[in-house]
Amino acid sequence: MPDRSNEPRMRKPLGKGTPMRERSINTVSRRSFIAGATSLGVVALASMAGCAPKAKGEDKTPVAATGGSDVPSSWDMESDVVIIGAGGAGMSAACTAKEAGASVLVLEKGGVTGGDTALSGQSALGPWISKQKEAGIDESVEKYIADMANSYVHGAFAEQGRELPAEHPFTQLQTELTEEMFEWTTGTIGIDWQCDLESPVSEGVLPQPTWDTVAGRSWMNQTPDASVMAAFNKAARDMAIDVRLRTEVDRLIKNSDGRVVGVWAYDENDNSVAVKAAKAVIVATGSFCSNRGMMERYLPVTRGIQGGGCYGVTGDGIRMVRNVGGSVSELDLGCHWYPYETSTNSGQFSTTLIFFGGLPGQVPISQQPGVLLNYEGERFVSESDGYHLIGRATAQQTGQEAWYVFDSSPMVADMILDIIPYNNRVVQAETLDELWKITRLPAEAADASIEAYNAAVVAGSDEAFGKLLDGCQPVAQGPFYAINIRPKPYCTYGGVDTDLDARVVDASGAAIPGLYAAGIVTGSFAAREGFYYNGGLAQALIFGRLAGKNAAAEEAWEAAAPTGAESEKQNLNELARCGDCHGDKRAPGEPNYHNF
Repeated sequence: MPDRSNEPRMRKPLGKGTPMRERSINTVSRRSFIAGATSLGVVALASMAGCAPKAKGEDKTPVAATGGSDVPSSWDMESDVVIIGAGGAGMSAACTAKEAGASVLVLEKGGVTGGDTALSGQSALGPWISKQKEAGIDESVEKYIADMANSYVHGAFAEQGRELPAEHPFTQLQTELTEEMFEWTTGTIGIDWQCDLESPVSEGVLPQPTWDTVAGRSWMNQTPDASVMAAFNKAARDMAIDVRLRTEVDRLIKNSDGRVVGVWAYDENDNSVAVKAAKAVIVATGSFCSNRGMMERYLPVTRGIQGGGCYGVTGDGIRMVRNVGGSVSELDLGCHWYPYETSTNSGQFSTTLIFFGGLPGQVPISQQPGVLLNYEGERFVSESDGYHLIGRATAQQTGQEAWYVFDSSPMVADMILDIIPYNNRVVQAETLDELWKITRLPAEAADASIEAYNAAVVAGSDEAFGKLLDGCQPVAQGPFYAINIRPKPYCTYGGVDTDLDARVVDASGAAIPGLYAAGIVTGSFAAREGFYYNGGLAQALIFGRLAGKNAAAEEAWEAAAPTGAESEKQNLNELARCGDCHGDKRAPGEPNYHNF
């Protein structure tokens, strides 16, 4: 077991609302990436070492002679590029780096791949200009950015009273690289992206930007019976990428020259292993929404509320980066919310869309028939505001919950009652008086709220909260129902600071050699640049790919040793066990959510 007495403990104070710095491009530029992306191919594969990990108790004391107090005297595993985290960003980086000829090792602490990508809606937002032009739509990067600016009023900057920045370099770069990402994931990874180009609003979900200039830009994976992660899992198998599950990285290793040269980790047998990264380490560990301590420290509104994202997103990458002098900021900027706690996270997302986001082609967002009441019996938000704003507003109410009250009109029955099995906190009563007794809402105030709402529906205008009322009906036909709404945060907006090449930077803005980060571990670039959070999948795939390409292009500080027997023990057959994330316990061999 290595001596950890010299582990760095840097915990620099974080400024509240520190704006993200604009970065320079010094390695693979945005233009050269776009120009060269289509020519990426499999070249001669660099070697990967697989020396057996040292047994517990065997001496592997770090020695200063190798270059740093935490650098080991020998390595258990070696690779050109070491990636921490096997979600969308990590696997995008892995496949890209392997294509570029680098040896790749992915370390995932969980028993499955996927992270929050596995729990996502499987859609990526952004312009696919060539596809849109085929459909007669005049699209451009500039039009997309202009439309994104419309979302500022719903974003974290507006909530905190901060102005919309004049420049948005990360959103700009992401938008420029979106088409190349779609082309690559379609041709190489095997994802079938489709978009309803006639829809004026992304997925029917407000408050996504109103597309003033073009139609829809939300591309949904349509691969039959498979998810985005299933496609990446298959690609990883085909490329023979080494993915180690149940392997938790403890810390980064930085030598005396200031370069990150590897990681210390614990393997599935709890052996301490030293892993060399001959070229670079990529941190792709996701947000910190499942770390209750960090959530309560930086986002106090979440106190007492369990996170709704992947169980493994506990801020590990933020801690590791900070401990080697990397900069992190905006941890207090905010988080995204589900308004509706259900039995599984996948069910949580689908019912969230139905109740507060509409259903594309089936239920317009304006037809939200219910009324949200807090424990004072009062409305507190527009029920058509979209799932994030409703979840955020609910978290600020008494008890951090509310009741969604609706009646038995035909539209309600068609839209809601069929999916009630997802939730076990639904009550029914023949009269509103009985409903108030069950929900413990004050009858006088609740009756007044329903009466005012019904009058607004008849008048066709909700002056109090601005709810969209097209197609809505008064809450008047028994029996009546109420669903207990308990919000959950599922994505945090702040994180590791990088430059536009995905290199982690220190407090001065200088890149830390050998260290990259991609995905939501860097926070939401949209939210950090003043826009409304627009989903993390496109950012994860685009910047994971950028990090993978730039990491593979690094000059190795030391060659990786020849491949050994241990690194050939691929455990990719377990990449899509979904019980922990989706809550569905299937028999061995039975196809699951990811078609594995």
